[in-house]
Amino acid sequence: MRFLSSKSVAIVLLGLSSCMGAISPKGLTRESSVTYINSTGLTDAVGWDSYSFFVHGKRIFLHSGEFHTWRLPVPSLWKDITQKAKAAGLNALSIYVHWGLLNPKQGVVDMSGVNALQPLFDAAKEAGIFIIARPGPYINAETHTGGLPGHVATIPGDPVWNAYNGEIRSNDTYFHAAWQDYWNAVIPVIAENQITHGGPVIMVQIENEYYNGAGQNEYVAELRARALKMGIVVPTMVNDPGMYQNLVDSADIYGFDAYPVNPSVWRDVPTTWRTYHESVVPEIPFMFPEYQGGSYDPWGSKAGYSACRELTNPNFQRVYNFALWANGVTAVNFYMFYDYGAAVAENRELSAKFGELKLQSLFLRTFTDIRKTVLKGEDVNVTYAGVSTTHLQNPDTGASFYITRHVPSSAPDSVPLKLTVGSANKTVPQLGGDMTLPGRDSFIICTDLSFGSSKLDYSTAMLLSTFELGGNDALVVYGNIGLVYEVSIQLDQHPVITISGATKVTTQYFSDEKAFVINFVVAQGLTTVKLGNSHRTIVLFIADYDTAINLWMPTIAGSGDLANFVDVEASAPLLVSGPYLVRTAEFLHNALALTGDLDTKDNTVLTVYGPSTLSSLSWNGKRLTGVKQVDMGTWQVELTPKGMSVELPDLMSTIWKYQNSLPEIGAGFVDDTLIHANHTTTTSVFPSYYGGPWILYADDYGYHAGNLLWRGTFHHNSSLPAPTGVNISVSGGIHFAASAWLNDHFLGSSDTLLATNNESWPVTTDMLVDGENFVTVLQDHMGGNLAGQIVCCTPGGRQRDLQQPRGIQGYYLVGRPENSQFTKWELGGNYGGENFPDTTRKIYNEGGLYAERKGWHLPGFDDSKWELKTPFEGLDKPGVGFFRTTFKLNFPKGYDIPLSIVFDDTPGHYRAQLYVNGWQMGKRVANIGPQTSFVVHEGILNYNGDNVIGVSFWALGEDGADLKIPTLKIVRGGGVYEGGVDGVSGDWWEGADWKTLRQ
Repeated sequence: MRFLSSKSVAIVLLGLSSCMGAISPKGLTRESSVTYINSTGLTDAVGWDSYSFFVHGKRIFLHSGEFHTWRLPVPSLWKDITQKAKAAGLNALSIYVHWGLLNPKQGVVDMSGVNALQPLFDAAKEAGIFIIARPGPYINAETHTGGLPGHVATIPGDPVWNAYNGEIRSNDTYFHAAWQDYWNAVIPVIAENQITHGGPVIMVQIENEYYNGAGQNEYVAELRARALKMGIVVPTMVNDPGMYQNLVDSADIYGFDAYPVNPSVWRDVPTTWRTYHESVVPEIPFMFPEYQGGSYDPWGSKAGYSACRELTNPNFQRVYNFALWANGVTAVNFYMFYDYGAAVAENRELSAKFGELKLQSLFLRTFTDIRKTVLKGEDVNVTYAGVSTTHLQNPDTGASFYITRHVPSSAPDSVPLKLTVGSANKTVPQLGGDMTLPGRDSFIICTDLSFGSSKLDYSTAMLLSTFELGGNDALVVYGNIGLVYEVSIQLDQHPVITISGATKVTTQYFSDEKAFVINFVVAQGLTTVKLGNSHRTIVLFIADYDTAINLWMPTIAGSGDLANFVDVEASAPLLVSGPYLVRTAEFLHNALALTGDLDTKDNTVLTVYGPSTLSSLSWNGKRLTGVKQVDMGTWQVELTPKGMSVELPDLMSTIWKYQNSLPEIGAGFVDDTLIHANHTTTTSVFPSYYGGPWILYADDYGYHAGNLLWRGTFHHNSSLPAPTGVNISVSGGIHFAASAWLNDHFLGSSDTLLATNNESWPVTTDMLVDGENFVTVLQDHMGGNLAGQIVCCTPGGRQRDLQQPRGIQGYYLVGRPENSQFTKWELGGNYGGENFPDTTRKIYNEGGLYAERKGWHLPGFDDSKWELKTPFEGLDKPGVGFFRTTFKLNFPKGYDIPLSIVFDDTPGHYRAQLYVNGWQMGKRVANIGPQTSFVVHEGILNYNGDNVIGVSFWALGEDGADLKIPTLKIVRGGGVYEGGVDGVSGDWWEGADWKTLRQ
């Protein structure tokens, strides 16, 4: 079932609404002009037919980007992301909710600070951005255990009816009980922010990338039923990890995810998307809940995010996004919009991909014909070898779209071509030259399309948008410099032509067809072609690509709760050029107020196209003087950003303090932050390999993240045989490391690509003492596995992988009998474990290093008695040291200044954690990489006051490069931008300091 009933069917006939009872849409052809709007039966605020979604009865193209709040842990900056999404032309953001952060302990749900949803929902509503809420419970998201809390990963249960999958993500009793606290807390907040309550939420995803199976379909059904019971009325949705027909009938909307490229190569465009969709769910819109917007960068990658961004560059966006449209897709969520090599970089700067995304979004937002199309034909290797053209047509308006690409899609060479298009069957270009399909690229020819009161016969140039310029129709097109394009517009008579700009234009009027053809070779800049007669003027703007990506179309609010949503109430009557970013616009009584950001490198000429009258123009709240009307509906003024010098501290010359962070290996060490690891049983489905009697799995003791320190005790005297080795099997996740000491003697380090390493370190008698001896094992925790990360491969992965332990799975003293082994074990993890006191920075911020347990990374810690020593001097032998330095920043308000802290990229066998004002901002793994640069946002850094940096330095080797950090710098991540968002500071976490959290 797909929840279609008599209660959920509304009917629109040629724009007239009616209630005619239950008529199944399945007998309707795709070419019909009759629209049946289906709904959940609980609200008609969001509906759908076989083509696309509706919001309050208006057909939309759902164009969304993925954003995860925990990846930007400054709530006041979430507004920056929602505004940038709106500026990019998107109408939605999709968000995962992180169960592990919100529900760190059984019975405890924390929705404060960085865990809060309401600030994001408020920012989205203010910007006019819909929300697709994805609360999991499992989210994958390349995050710790796919978002499951550590206390859930250790629940008992091993249902015999689900031997492959196990307990997790099933309807078995233990897991059913586990998600209750979280679901009961998060769903009501989402429900209160649905569009039916004036909020931004229009869709709720149930679970994530899951698959059919015993106890699994039932579990998803339970989640959905509980969500509905708690007030969810908007459509529910499931996302299949691929074309596998998983959970098809488990929600209102079914979609599947696709990632056409891997981190190093383009795959060809799939040819089965449309046929799969139409064979499985033809009655609902074709939706991709996740589609490649970037690419993650794993440990050990040789690429880095810049290479990921280049692989999924604007060419990729055109080829693969246009392929979506060619397949009839009208709802897509780009994973990611922020971070992950995406349109908005981690430091929140706009990448080249942002510009291309904006061009596509504005096209989809403006030319509504593409929201409802049928496939008219495919021309693959017919007219031109190695070229595919897909012809789509709106069955109501007759508007057509010819989407052209290479076969294969990665073909590198440009191809000249002519195509016969449109209702008039014209072979274009008509006035000379050829179209050009550049290598690894795609373009769209639009025909028979209305704009304003005018009619476009065809355009071989890409369409950006249309708007009203001084009361006249204006059309904006763009193309590549030096290439030939052609536009034909319906006109009753030969117009008076006025051309302003560098693009060379040739024209011809075909009186028998009432068609005026404009052929041009694109030049740099914006060229204006006015076509005038006695009663009206049509304006054609021709932009080169680089000019086009710097055009903005901010929206003007309408009325009501949804005033800022462009698909419902808001309008987009303006075209703006000049600024680095235009965030918002308000137009009231002919007074236009714009907000946005300026790149402080140069002055900016702000040009506003649109209003016939303009009484005043303001920028970021300041009324501008010297505004001139330079043409019809065109206003211009020069903006001069205030110059500023960004003075950054030189971390190579600041005063650094040092303290040993591995006192556990010293004789006589006693510390109450170590607990006894004395469990002899475990609920884990992964038994210990050997050793005993104690189970040394960190999750069993409430430690779920960060470094883990194990300390085993054994006795030695002359009556006992001397051990000849220490054998340890350590599990820490792929790319983890471990080091071991016997008393204060370094035994060695374990560092491979495996998730579990077995080491047998030799022991010599000089390492031993009479009495108690201590084996100290420091291990990394690389996060819990994702589903299917270890054992593959079914769609959605294997859930047992989520329960793979972190800790020591085997231990014994080589050469010692069983009755002379370890006498006890102790464990150090994050301070307080599940009862951690730092509820500001949350459970994953700290690990079990001595420095972390004692709070040396926190602001307010007194290091005045520490040794003066820098991380550039480092250590003299393998071990762990902690380094601290302080500095002041003094930046003026009203600027956005992206900053990063950068480690030297010289390889070494060490691991360093970076703490800024108590926040862990990243980990440098110097022998694996690839990351060396770590973005630190304002709101973590105090841009107007004191800051403290802490670096934990774990030397795993004995060579010179293993024992020190060559350099550490704080650098500007990019430009300096006048503007930004208001209210960003570190005040919100002040008080979460050493005195409060440790004293």
